Amino acid sequence: MSSMNKGIKILFMFLILGFSAFFLSGCTNSDEKLSEYDRIISDSDILIEGKQYTLAVEKLSNASELIPSKKDAFERMVKIFISKNRMEDASKIIEESAGKLSQDDRAELYTLIGEAYYKVRDFEKALYSYQLADGLSSNYKPALLGIAKSFLQVGKIEKARALLEEKYEGDMLIEAKLVLSFIQSMTDVEKAKNTIKDVDPGDTWRDSYVKWEEVLESIDEDKLYNLAKLGKEYVDQGYPYLAIALLEPEVGKMDEYIDGIYILGKAYYEYGQYQKSIDLLESTSSLGDLNQYIYWVLARDYFVLNDINSSSNYYDNAIAFSATEADYLLYTEYLDILIEENLTEKALEVMRSAEKNFVGENWVSMYYMYIYSLRSDNEKFSYYMNRIDYEELDSSMKTNYLYSKGDFLIKSDQLEQAQEVLDVFWELDQYEPRYNLLVARLNFENGDLEKAREYAKKCLEYDLNGVVSKESQSLLAQID
Repeated sequence: MSSMNKGIKILFMFLILGFSAFFLSGCTNSDEKLSEYDRIISDSDILIEGKQYTLAVEKLSNASELIPSKKDAFERMVKIFISKNRMEDASKIIEESAGKLSQDDRAELYTLIGEAYYKVRDFEKALYSYQLADGLSSNYKPALLGIAKSFLQVGKIEKARALLEEKYEGDMLIEAKLVLSFIQSMTDVEKAKNTIKDVDPGDTWRDSYVKWEEVLESIDEDKLYNLAKLGKEYVDQGYPYLAIALLEPEVGKMDEYIDGIYILGKAYYEYGQYQKSIDLLESTSSLGDLNQYIYWVLARDYFVLNDINSSSNYYDNAIAFSATEADYLLYTEYLDILIEENLTEKALEVMRSAEKNFVGENWVSMYYMYIYSLRSDNEKFSYYMNRIDYEELDSSMKTNYLYSKGDFLIKSDQLEQAQEVLDVFWELDQYEPRYNLLVARLNFENGDLEKAREYAKKCLEYDLNGVVSKESQSLLAQID
């Protein structure tokens, strides 16, 4: 019996040692996995900083398979696809994380997609993404605030109001109170004032709060004037539907009140109701200081509706009415359209007016460069190119100047001078997609197809907004 007991004890001892070895081995593997995961994440961050997104996604995909329950890799992949405006691909990443990530983590990721859609004004998809997040993690405040703002953008004011009355903290509280105050001001200005009076807006929201408080304090006995002031602020703050809801019922009383008509017409435009904007603004017979801006809105309405002739007429009217008081943004917006449509003769006509009103300004010479490049007029292109003092340009204009100059030099087979321009361009921003396109084109002209291919692919990688992706793809097609 004692021999049997001794045998049992020995068996138990071996079992304990075995289990201990197993668990210790498991812990070691887990630590090794965590270390490997962190290393991959660190490597991918370096790639992301260098804008090598494709390689970064490959590494992050490996990391997500190594430890599927950690959010870091999924979050970085989602952000990369969002940066490339590929929200559907970002959504697929989250769908693939089902059963791996926690519900709360997935809610955070869907909220990122909601924010991305909201920024590009696709409010229906933003709302859907926010609601997915809310379904995964109820009472997740960033998603609730996103739902509230999206409701407001799609015309569901009361649903937005209910969510804005939830308890928020930090910056979300500051934003929620401000937007709630906008809604309240439509019917009760004093309540709107009380909602924001004890809020410390901090640096981020201070200007918005100060401006809104000034509007609320300026409300007097003139109803139509008050409506116009409130409506203007709603539009300026990015909530055009509030202006429509406020001003539309009073439109019959605003026949001679051009301010209110202009604000409502602009609100229609911002809300995507372009024909309503046209019908309203073209019906007014009043003249005043706002006519430049009324014509400007009408020009935009017709452009979105693909009526280039009507759009051009209204841009011309806006410029003519503004005379010497024109906003340079009116000119550049119009010129961008004309250049995109390759209407260079009309663009030159507009430039003659711009040259009179903006004497000696670099942007005028820059636009002459763009136009004469399209017209393959090397002599006039060179004339305006040489009028520009590169050192006086801001970084954005330097980028545009170098691209236009490099493009001109490559087209005119001045390849050594083009390389000199690209050396300067590299120092300014080696990740600029247009720089990489020019390098690809220059190498193509020099017969180095491998390097041309490399830089054309870099251009596609870096071109988050699709500025020159078509040109890069066309070059790759020639190479391959």
